[in-house]
Amino acid sequence: MYILEELYTGNVRPGEQPFQHNSQYAKALAQVVEAGNALTNSLSDRQKDLLKNYMNAQREVSILTDCDTFINGFQIGAKIMLDVLTEGEMREI
Repeated sequence: MYILEELYTGNVRPGEQPFQHNSQYAKALAQVVEAGNALTNSLSDRQKDLLKNYMNAQREVSILTDCDTFINGFQIGAKIMLDVLTEGEMREI
């Protein structure tokens, strides 16, 4: 049960994946940061507070969605493994 132990001890963090700094993801992230900074700099203090509240709420939604997606993917993967290991004998779980 090595992977479960690693997951339990925090050595495996599915939500924290490294990325290459010259990757397409890094470039897209840089654009998001640049646009966010430009937007923030153009806002009043009241608007900045509203944007901050919006971004915090959106972050919470993303966390919940990512968790559900991870769980669903894990469950599908487990069902695939059961199907492979039982040669299709386990029809319903």
